[in-house]
Amino acid sequence: MLSFSDSYVKLIREGFEQIMADDTFGPDEYERLTDIEFPDRETLHTYLRYMYDYLFNDAPEQPMPPGY
Repeated sequence: MLSFSDSYVKLIREGFEQIMADDTFGPDEYERLTDIEFPDRETLHTYLRYMYDYLFNDAPEQPMPPGY
């Protein structure tokens, strides 16, 4: 994210926050956007929280989705 403009990073951050707060967003919606399957909502939201921490809170390593 370091090579992108501040405004782009802000949009990505806000998108993550919106998805994580949306109780209706689940594995089916994520798969339609990314072609990556998750077995359930809990696994997806855990992954998204870890990815958010990696991108915006200096977590030490990038999380991988199940099966990768």
